[in-house]
Amino acid sequence: MKKTERTYEINLNHLTAAEYFKHKDTFEEYKQVVIALLKVKDIFLYENELLKEMEKESSIKSELKDKPITIEFVRGHFPDRFFGAGHRRKNKDHKEFTDIWFDLWAYMEITPNFPLYDLFLCYHLRNTDLLETDDFLEYSLEKYYDSDTTQFIRFLQLALRKHERNILKPEIVQTVNEWIVKKEKQETLSGTENIKSKGKIKRERDDRATLLNQEQTALLIYCLRQTKIILKDENLNNKEAGLAFSVLTGYSADTLRQNLNKSELGRIASLKNVEAVSRALKEIQKFIVDEIKPEEE
Repeated sequence: MKKTERTYEINLNHLTAAEYFKHKDTFEEYKQVVIALLKVKDIFLYENELLKEMEKESSIKSELKDKPITIEFVRGHFPDRFFGAGHRRKNKDHKEFTDIWFDLWAYMEITPNFPLYDLFLCYHLRNTDLLETDDFLEYSLEKYYDSDTTQFIRFLQLALRKHERNILKPEIVQTVNEWIVKKEKQETLSGTENIKSKGKIKRERDDRATLLNQEQTALLIYCLRQTKIILKDENLNNKEAGLAFSVLTGYSADTLRQNLNKSELGRIASLKNVEAVSRALKEIQKFIVDEIKPEEE
């Protein structure tokens, strides 16, 4: 199936609109899920900020006719959009509390690090045209799972198991399962998961078979990417980089891939590891100067 140029992220505004207009009978359940998400993520609007934004709405302007805007008017105009979230001080210097509100139609991308992501993905699947389901799954695999097919497929299987009875129609489940089978076949045929090198050793911690340990190797990969000595992220994802350097160093491809995640890079960029990578690069530079002699013209 040919990929389109559009993106397929889960946008809360678009998802709420689809649920509101296409699934009225279960909208109350969906609403509670969104409120739970916004509550956990602590995403809300102060009442005065909400009113200020609503004043810009053309439909509200025409009805107000220069009258002052109130929260009662806004909620009457959008009965299934704003819900009370309690009271908050704007900051520690404010003594007075002000009302705050959840916006179920907020423009917000829901990503795998959000709570209840599996549930929102299933809501999104049931509102996605079957002809675009493959594209959505391919997009999610590449953008959010760094093309780690095994991890993403397992997540999909568990999400379907949890939610298919209450949310998904059989044809949607069948389409997702067909995509899973297709991806598993591609992985097997590509052989990338079974790359072997002659006499590949089993690495032990600090065995010094290579100059850098596993974390330092991941840090080196990051440096090589950023300086364009090897392809950057958009052309060489973490999984592919992990596989390549697993063959070169004997370290676990999966662990290298995990070390290359942004959250992990912050941890492994310790003073000790940075100094080790710097020394290794100096060794390379010294070798080039001492051993690599250019041909005389």
